[in-house]
Amino acid sequence: MYALELSTFGEPSEVIRLVNLPDPQPPKADEVLIGVEYAPVNHVDLLVVRGWYGALPTLPAGAGSEGVGRVLAVGKDVHHLKVGDRVLVPHPSPSWREQIVVPATDLFALPPNADPQQLAMASINPSTGALLLSEFVRLSPGDWVIQNAGNSGVGRAVIAFAKERGLRTVSLVRRQELIDELIAAGGDVVLLDGAEVAAQVAEATGNARIALGLEGVGGAAALSVAGSVAPGGTVVVYSSITGQPNFFSPVDIVFRNLTVRGLWIDNPAVHNSPQFHEAIKMGVRLMAEGQLHVPVAATYALSEVKQALAHVQSGGGKVLLKIS
Repeated sequence: MYALELSTFGEPSEVIRLVNLPDPQPPKADEVLIGVEYAPVNHVDLLVVRGWYGALPTLPAGAGSEGVGRVLAVGKDVHHLKVGDRVLVPHPSPSWREQIVVPATDLFALPPNADPQQLAMASINPSTGALLLSEFVRLSPGDWVIQNAGNSGVGRAVIAFAKERGLRTVSLVRRQELIDELIAAGGDVVLLDGAEVAAQVAEATGNARIALGLEGVGGAAALSVAGSVAPGGTVVVYSSITGQPNFFSPVDIVFRNLTVRGLWIDNPAVHNSPQFHEAIKMGVRLMAEGQLHVPVAATYALSEVKQALAHVQSGGGKVLLKIS
Protein backbone atom coordinates (compact mmCIF):
# COMPACT_ATOMS: atom_id res chain seq x y z
CA MET A 1 0.00 0.00 0.00
CA TYR A 2 1.03 3.61 -0.50
CA ALA A 3 1.65 5.93 2.41
CA LEU A 4 3.34 9.21 3.25
CA GLU A 5 6.23 8.92 5.69
CA LEU A 6 9.02 10.98 7.25
CA SER A 7 12.40 9.68 8.40
CA THR A 8 13.64 13.01 9.77
CA PHE A 9 12.05 16.20 11.03
CA GLY A 10 12.26 19.26 8.82
CA GLU A 11 10.51 21.29 6.17
CA PRO A 12 7.44 19.21 5.15
CA SER A 13 7.97 19.53 1.40
CA GLU A 14 11.51 18.21 1.83
CA VAL A 15 11.12 15.37 4.33
CA ILE A 16 7.72 13.80 3.54
CA ARG A 17 7.99 11.08 0.92
CA LEU A 18 5.65 8.62 -0.75
CA VAL A 19 6.54 5.01 0.11
CA ASN A 20 5.17 1.61 -0.80
CA LEU A 21 4.66 -0.41 2.39
CA PRO A 22 3.47 -3.97 2.94
CA ASP A 23 -0.27 -4.24 3.40
CA PRO A 24 -1.32 -4.31 7.08
CA GLN A 25 -1.71 -7.62 8.85
CA PRO A 26 -5.33 -8.73 9.47
CA PRO A 27 -6.85 -6.98 12.49
CA LYS A 28 -6.52 -8.59 15.90
CA ALA A 29 -9.57 -9.55 17.94
CA ASP A 30 -10.34 -5.99 19.09
CA GLU A 31 -9.17 -4.12 15.97
CA VAL A 32 -10.49 -3.05 12.58
CA LEU A 33 -8.85 -2.47 9.21
CA ILE A 34 -9.82 0.87 7.65
CA GLY A 35 -9.48 1.87 4.03
CA VAL A 36 -8.81 5.61 4.28
CA GLU A 37 -10.91 7.82 1.99
CA TYR A 38 -9.94 11.39 2.95
CA ALA A 39 -7.46 12.93 5.38
CA PRO A 40 -6.90 16.65 5.96
CA VAL A 41 -3.60 18.48 5.98
CA ASN A 42 -3.75 20.24 9.35
CA HIS A 43 -1.58 22.91 10.93
CA VAL A 44 -0.76 20.40 13.66
CA ASP A 45 0.51 17.91 11.04
CA LEU A 46 3.03 20.44 9.76
CA LEU A 47 4.16 21.21 13.32
CA VAL A 48 4.78 17.51 13.92
CA VAL A 49 6.75 17.12 10.70
CA ARG A 50 8.90 20.12 11.61
CA GLY A 51 9.49 18.68 15.10
CA TRP A 52 7.80 21.63 16.79
CA TYR A 53 4.89 19.83 18.46
CA GLY A 54 4.36 18.82 22.06
CA ALA A 55 4.38 15.09 21.29
CA LEU A 56 6.55 13.70 18.49
CA PRO A 57 6.58 10.22 16.95
CA THR A 58 9.53 7.86 16.84
CA LEU A 59 11.09 8.00 13.38
CA PRO A 60 10.53 6.77 10.78
CA ALA A 61 6.87 7.58 11.16
CA GLY A 62 3.72 7.90 9.13
CA ALA A 63 2.27 11.37 8.58
CA GLY A 64 -1.21 12.75 9.20
CA SER A 65 -3.39 12.71 12.30
CA GLU A 66 -7.08 12.27 11.39
CA GLY A 67 -9.33 11.16 8.56
CA VAL A 68 -12.29 9.07 7.49
CA GLY A 69 -12.62 5.70 5.81
CA ARG A 70 -14.52 2.45 5.37
CA VAL A 71 -14.15 -0.64 7.53
CA LEU A 72 -12.53 -3.36 5.40
CA ALA A 73 -12.22 -6.07 8.07
CA VAL A 74 -13.11 -6.53 11.74
CA GLY A 75 -11.56 -8.57 14.52
CA LYS A 76 -13.53 -11.46 16.03
CA ASP A 77 -14.45 -9.54 19.20
CA VAL A 78 -15.72 -6.43 17.38
CA HIS A 79 -19.53 -6.49 17.30
CA HIS A 80 -20.51 -2.82 17.09
CA LEU A 81 -19.03 -2.33 13.61
CA LYS A 82 -19.27 -4.21 10.33
CA VAL A 83 -17.49 -4.23 7.00
CA GLY A 84 -18.61 -1.24 4.96
CA ASP A 85 -19.28 1.08 7.89
CA ARG A 86 -17.72 4.50 7.57
CA VAL A 87 -15.64 5.47 10.64
CA LEU A 88 -13.20 8.13 11.71
CA VAL A 89 -9.51 7.35 11.66
CA PRO A 90 -8.89 7.99 15.36
CA HIS A 91 -6.70 10.93 16.29
CA PRO A 92 -3.76 10.74 16.49
CA SER A 93 -3.13 8.10 13.82
CA PRO A 94 -0.92 8.26 10.72
CA SER A 95 -3.84 8.79 8.34
CA TRP A 96 -1.95 9.76 5.17
CA ARG A 97 -2.00 6.18 3.89
CA GLU A 98 -4.28 3.83 2.04
CA GLN A 99 -5.03 1.43 4.92
CA ILE A 100 -4.58 1.36 8.68
CA VAL A 101 -5.36 -1.06 11.50
CA VAL A 102 -6.60 0.59 14.71
CA PRO A 103 -8.30 -0.41 17.97
CA ALA A 104 -12.07 -0.53 17.60
CA THR A 105 -12.92 0.54 21.16
CA ASP A 106 -13.79 4.20 20.57
CA LEU A 107 -14.90 3.88 16.95
CA PHE A 108 -18.54 4.29 15.92
CA ALA A 109 -20.39 4.05 12.63
CA LEU A 110 -20.85 7.46 11.03
CA PRO A 111 -24.12 8.73 9.53
CA PRO A 112 -24.30 7.13 6.08
CA ASN A 113 -25.47 10.27 4.26
CA ALA A 114 -22.99 12.73 5.80
CA ASP A 115 -20.35 14.29 3.54
CA PRO A 116 -17.14 12.22 3.94
CA GLN A 117 -14.96 15.25 3.23
CA GLN A 118 -16.49 17.06 6.21
CA LEU A 119 -16.26 13.94 8.38
CA ALA A 120 -12.55 13.67 7.62
CA MET A 121 -12.12 16.86 9.70
CA ALA A 122 -14.32 15.75 12.62
CA SER A 123 -11.75 14.72 15.22
CA ILE A 124 -9.45 17.65 15.96
CA ASN A 125 -11.12 20.99 15.33
CA PRO A 126 -14.71 20.23 16.41
CA SER A 127 -13.58 18.61 19.65
CA THR A 128 -11.32 21.57 20.35
CA GLY A 129 -14.16 24.01 19.71
CA ALA A 130 -16.55 22.12 21.96
CA LEU A 131 -14.08 21.81 24.83
CA LEU A 132 -13.13 25.49 24.63
CA LEU A 133 -16.76 26.34 25.38
CA SER A 134 -17.37 23.76 28.08
CA GLU A 135 -14.23 23.26 30.16
CA PHE A 136 -13.06 26.69 31.34
CA VAL A 137 -15.92 29.07 32.12
CA ARG A 138 -19.49 28.31 33.20
CA LEU A 139 -21.62 29.78 30.42
CA SER A 140 -25.39 30.19 30.18
CA PRO A 141 -27.65 30.74 27.16
CA GLY A 142 -27.34 34.33 25.99
CA ASP A 143 -23.74 34.75 27.17
CA TRP A 144 -21.14 36.13 24.78
CA VAL A 145 -17.82 34.54 23.77
CA ILE A 146 -15.11 36.23 21.70
CA GLN A 147 -12.62 34.44 19.46
CA ASN A 148 -10.06 35.20 16.81
CA ALA A 149 -9.27 32.83 13.92
CA GLY A 150 -13.00 32.87 13.34
CA ASN A 151 -12.65 31.40 9.85
CA SER A 152 -10.54 28.45 10.97
CA GLY A 153 -11.90 24.97 11.52
CA VAL A 154 -11.91 25.57 15.27
CA GLY A 155 -13.52 28.99 14.82
CA ARG A 156 -16.35 27.57 12.74
CA ALA A 157 -16.83 24.76 15.26
CA VAL A 158 -17.05 27.32 18.08
CA ILE A 159 -19.79 29.15 16.17
CA ALA A 160 -21.73 25.94 15.57
CA PHE A 161 -21.44 24.66 19.16
CA ALA A 162 -22.30 28.10 20.53
CA LYS A 163 -25.50 28.14 18.45
CA GLU A 164 -26.32 24.69 19.77
CA ARG A 165 -25.99 25.94 23.35
CA GLY A 166 -27.71 29.30 22.86
CA LEU A 167 -24.48 31.25 23.27
CA ARG A 168 -23.56 34.31 21.21
CA THR A 169 -20.24 34.80 19.46
CA VAL A 170 -17.95 37.61 18.44
CA SER A 171 -15.52 36.38 15.80
CA LEU A 172 -12.49 38.40 14.76
CA VAL A 173 -11.09 37.88 11.28
CA ARG A 174 -8.18 39.28 9.33
CA ARG A 175 -9.84 39.62 5.90
CA GLN A 176 -12.88 41.78 5.13
CA GLU A 177 -14.40 39.26 2.70
CA LEU A 178 -14.83 36.71 5.51
CA ILE A 179 -17.32 38.80 7.46
CA ASP A 180 -20.46 37.99 5.45
CA GLU A 181 -19.37 34.37 5.08
CA LEU A 182 -19.11 33.83 8.83
CA ILE A 183 -22.36 35.64 9.53
CA ALA A 184 -24.03 33.28 7.05
CA ALA A 185 -22.41 30.40 8.95
CA GLY A 186 -24.10 31.53 12.17
CA GLY A 187 -21.71 34.07 13.67
CA ASP A 188 -23.56 36.75 15.66
CA VAL A 189 -20.93 39.50 15.37
CA VAL A 190 -17.99 39.32 12.97
CA LEU A 191 -15.42 42.11 12.99
CA LEU A 192 -12.16 42.88 11.24
CA ASP A 193 -9.38 42.71 13.82
CA GLY A 194 -7.45 45.89 14.50
CA ALA A 195 -6.18 48.37 17.05
CA GLU A 196 -9.62 49.72 18.09
CA VAL A 197 -11.54 46.47 17.90
CA ALA A 198 -12.30 46.26 21.65
CA ALA A 199 -14.42 49.42 21.39
CA GLN A 200 -16.22 47.94 18.37
CA VAL A 201 -16.89 44.75 20.31
CA ALA A 202 -18.38 46.71 23.19
CA GLU A 203 -20.64 48.66 20.84
CA ALA A 204 -21.74 45.57 18.86
CA THR A 205 -22.60 43.60 22.02
CA GLY A 206 -24.25 46.42 23.95
CA ASN A 207 -21.36 46.48 26.44
CA ALA A 208 -22.03 42.87 27.35
CA ARG A 209 -19.77 41.21 29.89
CA ILE A 210 -17.66 38.71 27.94
CA ALA A 211 -16.19 36.15 30.33
CA LEU A 212 -14.41 33.91 27.80
CA GLY A 213 -11.96 34.70 25.01
CA LEU A 214 -10.43 32.15 22.65
CA GLU A 215 -7.00 32.84 21.13
CA GLY A 216 -5.64 30.86 18.20
CA VAL A 217 -3.66 33.35 16.10
CA GLY A 218 -0.66 34.35 18.20
CA GLY A 219 1.33 37.54 18.24
CA ALA A 220 -0.42 40.85 18.83
CA ALA A 221 -3.78 39.31 17.86
CA ALA A 222 -4.04 38.02 21.43
CA LEU A 223 -4.28 41.61 22.64
CA SER A 224 -7.57 42.14 20.82
CA VAL A 225 -9.17 39.13 22.48
CA ALA A 226 -7.81 39.91 25.93
CA GLY A 227 -8.79 43.57 25.66
CA SER A 228 -12.39 42.60 24.88
CA VAL A 229 -12.80 40.15 27.77
CA ALA A 230 -14.31 41.55 30.95
CA PRO A 231 -12.18 42.03 34.10
CA GLY A 232 -11.81 38.72 35.89
CA GLY A 233 -12.45 36.80 32.68
CA THR A 234 -10.50 33.97 31.06
CA VAL A 235 -8.57 33.74 27.80
CA VAL A 236 -7.84 30.23 26.51
CA VAL A 237 -4.93 29.75 24.10
CA TYR A 238 -5.24 26.70 21.84
CA SER A 239 -2.94 27.50 18.89
CA SER A 240 -0.74 30.06 17.17
CA ILE A 241 -1.54 30.08 13.47
CA THR A 242 1.16 32.68 12.88
CA GLY A 243 3.75 30.73 14.84
CA GLN A 244 4.41 33.79 17.00
CA PRO A 245 4.26 33.90 20.81
CA ASN A 246 0.91 34.98 22.19
CA PHE A 247 1.22 38.56 23.46
CA PHE A 248 -0.65 39.68 26.57
CA SER A 249 -0.50 43.10 28.21
CA PRO A 250 0.40 43.48 31.90
CA VAL A 251 -2.62 45.80 32.08
CA ASP A 252 -4.89 42.86 31.28
CA ILE A 253 -3.12 40.35 33.49
CA VAL A 254 -2.39 42.58 36.51
CA PHE A 255 -4.97 45.36 36.61
CA ARG A 256 -7.86 43.58 34.88
CA ASN A 257 -7.11 40.23 36.55
CA LEU A 258 -7.48 38.06 33.45
CA THR A 259 -6.65 34.38 33.66
CA VAL A 260 -4.79 32.79 30.73
CA ARG A 261 -5.25 29.04 30.25
CA GLY A 262 -4.26 26.58 27.55
CA LEU A 263 -6.02 23.67 25.80
CA TRP A 264 -4.18 20.82 24.08
CA ILE A 265 -6.37 17.89 23.08
CA ASP A 266 -3.37 15.55 23.00
CA ASN A 267 -2.83 16.05 26.72
CA PRO A 268 -3.67 12.55 28.05
CA ALA A 269 -6.01 14.03 30.65
CA VAL A 270 -8.01 15.61 27.82
CA HIS A 271 -7.61 12.98 25.12
CA ASN A 272 -8.71 10.11 27.37
CA SER A 273 -11.65 11.97 28.88
CA PRO A 274 -15.32 11.21 28.18
CA GLN A 275 -15.77 14.88 27.27
CA PHE A 276 -13.32 14.55 24.38
CA HIS A 277 -15.08 11.55 22.85
CA GLU A 278 -18.50 13.10 23.37
CA ALA A 279 -17.29 16.30 21.67
CA ILE A 280 -16.28 14.31 18.59
CA LYS A 281 -19.71 12.69 18.42
CA MET A 282 -21.43 16.06 18.76
CA GLY A 283 -19.27 17.45 15.98
CA VAL A 284 -20.19 14.55 13.71
CA ARG A 285 -23.87 15.17 14.41
CA LEU A 286 -23.60 18.87 13.60
CA MET A 287 -21.77 18.04 10.38
CA ALA A 288 -24.42 15.50 9.39
CA GLU A 289 -27.14 18.06 10.08
CA GLY A 290 -25.35 20.72 8.04
CA GLN A 291 -24.87 22.99 11.06
CA LEU A 292 -21.07 22.73 10.88
CA HIS A 293 -19.35 23.05 7.52
CA VAL A 294 -15.74 23.88 6.69
CA PRO A 295 -15.16 24.87 3.04
CA VAL A 296 -12.67 22.61 1.26
CA ALA A 297 -10.43 24.49 -1.15
CA ALA A 298 -8.90 21.47 -2.90
CA THR A 299 -8.18 17.75 -2.76
CA TYR A 300 -4.94 16.06 -3.78
CA ALA A 301 -3.77 12.48 -4.24
CA LEU A 302 -1.03 11.06 -2.02
CA SER A 303 1.33 11.36 -4.99
CA GLU A 304 0.57 15.10 -5.12
CA VAL A 305 1.64 15.79 -1.54
CA LYS A 306 4.10 18.53 -2.51
CA GLN A 307 1.32 20.45 -4.27
CA ALA A 308 -0.97 19.90 -1.28
CA LEU A 309 1.65 21.22 1.15
CA ALA A 310 2.36 24.24 -1.03
CA HIS A 311 -1.37 25.00 -1.18
CA VAL A 312 -1.74 24.80 2.60
CA GLN A 313 1.32 26.93 3.30
CA SER A 314 0.16 29.59 0.85
CA GLY A 315 -2.93 30.14 2.99
CA GLY A 316 -5.17 28.98 0.18
CA GLY A 317 -7.78 27.27 2.34
CA LYS A 318 -8.50 23.80 3.71
CA VAL A 319 -6.85 20.95 1.81
CA LEU A 320 -7.67 17.25 1.93
CA LEU A 321 -5.79 14.23 0.65
CA LYS A 322 -8.13 12.06 -1.42
CA ILE A 323 -6.80 8.59 -0.81
CA SER A 324 -9.36 6.02 -1.97
